[in-house]
Parts: sequence; structure tokens; C-alpha cells
Amino acid sequence: MNRFVSLGLVIVAGCATTGDASQTDEQGVGSTVYMNILDFSGTNVDAWTSARQKLDQEFNDLCGDTFCGGDYANLTPLSLTCSVTSKTGKIHDCAWTFAGSLAAVGAKTATISIDAPTFECHIQPKTTAAHLVDLLSSSTDAIHVPLPGTTSIYDALGDCFQHPIGKTPVTFDHDPSPTYIDADVYYTTFTGQQKWLSAKAALVAGFDRVCGDTFCGSDFGDLRSLDLVCAITKSSGNVKSCAWVFGGSYPFISSKTGALNETSKSFRCNVAVKGTLSQLITTLTAPGTVDAIQRPLPGVTTSAYDALGGCLP
Repeated sequence: MNRFVSLGLVIVAGCATTGDASQTDEQGVGSTVYMNILDFSGTNVDAWTSARQKLDQEFNDLCGDTFCGGDYANLTPLSLTCSVTSKTGKIHDCAWTFAGSLAAVGAKTATISIDAPTFECHIQPKTTAAHLVDLLSSSTDAIHVPLPGTTSIYDALGDCFQHPIGKTPVTFDHDPSPTYIDADVYYTTFTGQQKWLSAKAALVAGFDRVCGDTFCGSDFGDLRSLDLVCAITKSSGNVKSCAWVFGGSYPFISSKTGALNETSKSFRCNVAVKGTLSQLITTLTAPGTVDAIQRPLPGVTTSAYDALGGCLP
């Protein structure tokens, strides 16, 4: 899971306070300086990273029965960022970004249409960075735990997912005799479907292994694979075209106002293949020392990794 322009939704928190003495103004009016929670000296970075990973896992565990039951079944967490004051770490705003995708294959044209919006979900807990990290770290259900002065993160997501950023409507052909179909529905047996899912999973795992030293070293450090979509000739199984879809985001925090603005974006990378879907699956899942993402694809000399160069930032 399958790793994210400027519109977003802000979930406005209530005015209750925690009674924490550090919530008082730390400087004169207009002179407070804001920064990323990761850059604040009082943040336990390891604990914050673990808390974010916990939230990602909790979201993935519940998404299939909730948010992923809508148009975007592959909603994927990108990053969670908070802006805090520089002296006491008072939280001004937090934003959790997501990406999802929906694809359609033209029944007569093999054209791959992709809708890959991102989501920017804001919440403003009335607390400090240290207290938020402790609260999320100690909770056995961090996504549902009520945050000081506002609601839970889970409650903030519901309305946020009703407001996709960069939505591009796609049209599905309901042709009873299509020439081309999506690889996801080419196989009608469970075994065949699992083979295709395993091939896609091998590519995702390969991307995750190389991203930190390559594409994720850019501004979009949270790049996530959303889906590999292939148009298949129904009669022969030949791959007509493939597109690999990604989402990513990066934050900008105003040091003067604490405003947290996320730049979120999706990327479509066309992948060249000249062969059958079965051959593509075999190439990606066959044992060997060369990672699936680096293997030359059927009928061409390039790999899926090569397709990402010049496409991802």
C-alpha cells in the first residue's frame, strides 16, 4: 500500500484548554516564531516517528470497512506534520495528508484514465508537542483517542475525505464486449488474481527499498505507490500499456503565523511493456538477486525503475 493543489479542509478545534502552563503566550504579540514539530528541540523524534507509524497502521487496519469503502479503495497515508511554537512547543496546527486513486481502461481504446486526488486533513489539539507525542505513544488506539481541546483524529478524517484535492473525474465504459480491460479484472480465478497482486506488491516493495536514497530525497519525502494500472487485450492477454501512480506531499510552515500549508500531488509514470500479463507477472515475481523494480520488463530493455526517472520529482 499501495506511499499525496492547494485546496484543503481545516477542522477547527474548540477553545478548551488543558490547563498546561506552557499554553500561555511565550512571547509578545506578533513575535512568536513557529516551526515544524520535528525541528523543535523538545520533541522526542523517535517517539514521534513511532507514533506516526502507529497511526498509519491503525488507519490501514480500519480503512477497508470505513473510508476505503468509497471511490478510493486504496487511500494511503502520506505524512503527519504539526506546526509548533519555537520555545514551548505549543501546537498551532497539525495536518495528515493522504492520497488515493481510481482508474478506468477504455474498452475500445485501451486509454488509461486516472483520478488520483490527495487529501489534507487538519486538526488543532490544544496541547504541546511533548504531550501530544506522549498521548499518541501511550494509547492503544491512537487514532480514536480524544485530543485535548478537540476531537479525535479519526473524527476529523470523515469530513476531510469528502473534499478531494485535484480530483479528475474518470468515465467507466460499460461495454459488454470490451477489447481491452484492466489487469485487475483480467483473471477470473482467485489464483490468477493473487499472482497479479503479488507482482504489484513486489514492485511496491522494491520502490520502498530504493526511495529513501533516490526519489524520496527530494521535497516529496513521503512518496507512496498507489497503484499499477495496465490495459490488457482481453482476447490475448497482451499488455497494451501500463501506468504506475504515486502520491506525495511536503509541508510549508509560516514562521510568523504558524499556518501549515501542504503541497500534495499525484504522479503518473508510464511503464513500457511489450508482452503478456502472464510474462509481466513472471518477470516481477521470479526468484533472483535482482530486485523486481530493476528487472528489464517483457519486450523492452528498460525496467520499472527506469520509468520513474523524469516522472517523479
